[in-house]
Amino acid sequence: MSPPITITRTPEAPAQAQAAPAQEPGGWWLRATAADGQWLGALHCQPEQGRSRARCSFHLGRVVHSAPELGLHQVQTTLQLGHDTTGEAELSGLSLAPASAGAEAAVCDALVQAALASLAAAADSETPARWVVVELPGWLDDDGRSPFWDGLVRHFLPAGGTDRAEGLQRHGPAFSTHLGMMLPRQLIHATFLPAAAQQALGRCAESHAPWLAALQRAGLADWRHCRIDDGGPLLAVPRRPARPVQR
Repeated sequence: MSPPITITRTPEAPAQAQAAPAQEPGGWWLRATAADGQWLGALHCQPEQGRSRARCSFHLGRVVHSAPELGLHQVQTTLQLGHDTTGEAELSGLSLAPASAGAEAAVCDALVQAALASLAAAADSETPARWVVVELPGWLDDDGRSPFWDGLVRHFLPAGGTDRAEGLQRHGPAFSTHLGMMLPRQLIHATFLPAAAQQALGRCAESHAPWLAALQRAGLADWRHCRIDDGGPLLAVPRRPARPVQR
């Protein structure tokens, strides 16, 4: 049996929580604590992202080359830079305390379910969002480097600007906005990327595996988008359950 978990809503980030990618007006934090008051985890709810800062992602599409008479049928993945998450609700700042070891699934489930319930209950005047979106960090290799960054992103940066960690530290929550201004708007064919970069597309970092599992249990699914710095996946679910059709 899982230990009791208390979820508390607060406007301020818990000191131990990871920073949300882009905290904007109107958001709140949910904090999970044990029965003895010990902090277990937290996440940030944003009812409408993109209010004050453009947020970019790559849409993962498909292009088909087909010629039955030649026995040709190829399906290739494409990337298109855009702002598709603008106006949607978002969960971010996903954080787990070391003290939650052994109870990660229960903590993640409690926080995700509480967050979805709070966003579903929000009035349309508070958020017009139709979707709840979550960006998860992308996969890193054994050296802590992002194959997606090395295979695509760094080639479009000014000379010497090849360090992702430095960019994150320098720009903080504005990193996606800053990076998006330097990446191509033209359609990119994933087949031209190195194999390691292709394999990293939409792949979640191992550090966030408990969160990925909890989000999937809560009904979030692949949204066919990825983060523009490390190729991490975007998951989404309708903000409110679909209403049955009245006959």
